[in-house]
Parts: sequence; C-alpha cells; structure tokens
Amino acid sequence: MDNDKQALATDELSIIPLNNNWYQKLASNFEIIQSYLNKLDTDELEVNDLKNKFDDISGKMNVYDTNMQAIVNILSDYDVPIAIVDGKVVDTTKEGE
Repeated sequence: MDNDKQALATDELSIIPLNNNWYQKLASNFEIIQSYLNKLDTDELEVNDLKNKFDDISGKMNVYDTNMQAIVNILSDYDVPIAIVDGKVVDTTKEGE
C-alpha cells in the first residue's frame, strides 16, 4: 500500500448511467479498501506478536522474582542480612555494626 492516501470515487457513484467507467471506479474503490484491510490484518498480527512477547517476558520476570525471593528467604534463614526492597536485594546491616 502506498503512503499516499487514495480517494474513493464515492462522490461520482450516484451518476445514473452505469457505464464501464462507473464499474471501473467501483472496482478501484474495492482495491483501495482491500489494501487498507490487508494493512489492518498485518498490524493485528504485529500487535499479537508483541503481546505474546510481552507475556513471555512477563512470565520470565515472575519466575525471576519468585526465584530471587526464594534465595533471599534461604539466606535469611542462615542470618544473612539481606532483604528485597523495592525489587532490589539489599544488605540490611546498619552502618557501624
């Protein structure tokens, strides 16, 4: 599909003599519409692909967060002074101890 906008010949479709020119303009309208429908189909596929990638990354992040929390819990059981604060593993010892 061209980047140039194509105009539909709808303003001329009301002319009553249904000659060959009228049918050509009508066919041209359908060609223009079809090109936009094809573009919409392509865009929908791209959006679905991006959504699937996002869902995959989101799932991996959930696994990462769960694993990180499990590691912190295990280390905390052994009195390692760490915790997860704002999504980051931090040392919980106070300065000067």
